[in-house]
Amino acid sequence: MTRNDPGLLEAVARVGSSLLGLLHNRLELASIEAAEARERLVFTIIASFAAVLLFGGAVVALSAWVAVALWPAFGAAVLIGIALAYGLVGAAMLLWLRSKLHNDPPLLADTLAELRTDAATMRGTNP
Repeated sequence: MTRNDPGLLEAVARVGSSLLGLLHNRLELASIEAAEARERLVFTIIASFAAVLLFGGAVVALSAWVAVALWPAFGAAVLIGIALAYGLVGAAMLLWLRSKLHNDPPLLADTLAELRTDAATMRGTNP
């Protein structure tokens, strides 16, 4: 071999450099996904809190109005009906939320898919 021929050490260095570049790109993707997830979470929490406050005020006012309006005819049964309605709607919302959380994609799903593709490519198999 002459000095100008690439040696084994040089080839290993190039492969290592390529692997580090690939890892850097994947970590960048993971970082972007984590930042997007954080932004969605913060927005969801703030919007949910505001909605709960506003709907809570409306529900209290409406409930008081219904109770006062129907008290002469039904008495305490009005309060029981209102409480049952709130309980049923609350349970339905919890079931909906549970379903939504269960069906959302896992965190960093795109990054993991890219890493699987990279591993399959390095093994020489189709992803």
